[in-house]
Amino acid sequence: MTRSLTEALHLVRRFFGHLRARPLGPADQQYVHAHLRGRCAELFWAQSTGDQRHAVDVARRVASALPGDDEAIQAALLHDVGKIEARLGPVGRSLATILDAMHLPLSKRMADYRRHGALGAVLLESAGCAPLAVTFALHHPAPAPEGVARTRWDALVHADG
Repeated sequence: MTRSLTEALHLVRRFFGHLRARPLGPADQQYVHAHLRGRCAELFWAQSTGDQRHAVDVARRVASALPGDDEAIQAALLHDVGKIEARLGPVGRSLATILDAMHLPLSKRMADYRRHGALGAVLLESAGCAPLAVTFALHHPAPAPEGVARTRWDALVHADG
C-alpha cells in the first residue's frame, strides 16, 4: 500500500472515530490521572473528546508494547495536544489536510492544525512534561530522532497508526 493511501485511510479512521467519540468513562479518567499530573494533565483535558479518546487508546497500546514505560505512556497521552491551538472539528481538520495536500492557502487555524506537532511540543515543554512527550509531539510520525531508542519510538508510532 502506498504511503499516501495509508495516510488517507488513517485520516478516514480518525475522522469517524472523532465523530463517534464519547467522553472518557471512569476507568479511562483514572488511567489518565495515574499517568499525568499538573499542567500536563491540564493540557490533556483541554483536548477535544475525540482527541482524548484517541490518546487513551494509543497510550493503552503503548503500555502493552512497553510495560512500565511511564514516559512513553505520557508521550502517547499528549502527542496531539497541539491541536487545541487550532480549535478545528473533524470537518475543518479534513479540509485543512486536503487543502495542504493540494498546496492551497490555509487559514491561520488550519495552518495551526497542520503544524500541531510543533505547537504541542512548545506547550508540553513549557508545562514540564516528559522529554519523550515533547519529542514525540514534535516529530511523529517521522522516524526516531537521534537519542531516542528505536524500540520506544516504533511502539509509539505503531500505536498511533
